[in-house]
Parts: sequence; C-alpha cells; structure tokens
Amino acid sequence: MSRRRPLRDGRRPVGLSLVLAAGLAVATGCTGPGADQAAQVADSFQRIVGDDPARACDLLAPGTRDEVEKSADKECPEALGDAELPDPSPLQSVDVYGKDAIVHFANDTLFLARYPDGWRVTAAGCRPGPNDEKPYDCDVKGD
Repeated sequence: MSRRRPLRDGRRPVGLSLVLAAGLAVATGCTGPGADQAAQVADSFQRIVGDDPARACDLLAPGTRDEVEKSADKECPEALGDAELPDPSPLQSVDVYGKDAIVHFANDTLFLARYPDGWRVTAAGCRPGPNDEKPYDCDVKGD
C-alpha cells in the first residue's frame, strides 16, 4: 500500500480533483467567490433531475421546492419528474453576485442562492424572457 508523503510543512499534496475543479472554474469563466461551488451544484442538479428527481429536490431552495409542489399539486420528486427540463449541456459561465449566482449552460440557465449549508437552486429550465421586465422565463422557480 503506497502512502503519500506529507509536504515539508505537514500538508499533503493537493488531490487531482481539486486541481481539475480549479481548472474547470478557470476554463468556464466562473467569476466571484463561490462560483466553483455554485457551478458544481447547478451541474449536479442538471445531471440528476431526469434520473433521480428526489435527489434533485434536495438541491432546491426551500421556497422553490414549496412552489414546485404547490403549483403541480404533487410531491417534489413527482413534480420534477414531470417537468420538461432541458437535457444536460456544457457549462458556459457562472456569475456570482453576493449570495446569488447565475449559471449558464449551453441550453439552460439556473439561478442559485447561497444558504448556510451551501448553494441551492432557486430556478431552472430558464430561457431568455420576452422583455426587460421579464428577462427570464423559467420552468422551475420559487415564489
């Protein structure tokens, strides 16, 4: 069994996953503190919503989850399972504005908010809206 040796100051070498995550953040135009974490949550939501809507519900902000259930008159997993959200697509950019983030994929835009336990999806399946008063039209959104 091979063991990694600590660096001189007692730290262990950085894992490949952290290096890749940092590279992803730079390559995709992530901006602002927490952009890489917001991108990871948005990407996870986009990839699991079709196969495991119950896990995707766990990534929703509380108000969004409530609105999804209320508007569909169904439990969240069933409501998300019925939603016609876009298929996963490549990450294009992430912009963080304080406690809010916008994550742009090739065929979808997700909005997130930062909570004490991490980023949560507040809207998904968003496309450019009809005018400046409604800049986005989203299939999944909070109140």
